[in-house]
Amino acid sequence: MKSSLINGRIDDYGHVLLPVIVIASDGVEVEVEASVSLEFTGALAVNEELARSMGWRCLGGRRVTVGFETKAVDHYIGTVLVGTQPQNVVVLGGMSKAAIIGQRLMSGRQLTVDFASGQVVLA
Repeated sequence: MKSSLINGRIDDYGHVLLPVIVIASDGVEVEVEASVSLEFTGALAVNEELARSMGWRCLGGRRVTVGFETKAVDHYIGTVLVGTQPQNVVVLGGMSKAAIIGQRLMSGRQLTVDFASGQVVLA
């Protein structure tokens, strides 16, 4: 059985980062480094340019709270790979340049962050 451990890293600013593969509608895979946000209850948020370039189906706009402000963003049905099985999830577009991975995509998995050693593992 193929291991589903995902190794991430902690950047110079203390952000916990994990690799996520986003799969375009034509099957092209693009790896993005996503910042872990335990406050984000959704699956994944990416910048609008990336979301549009994937050819994902846009479900329209919605208002979301980002920090202390409310933003209007598009949301998409996108295919992502975190581990061994691709899954279709709602992906928010229109975020900052950095991708954000949220609780929904990590649900049922164990996230281990060791700031002393710099190790990040999603099992």
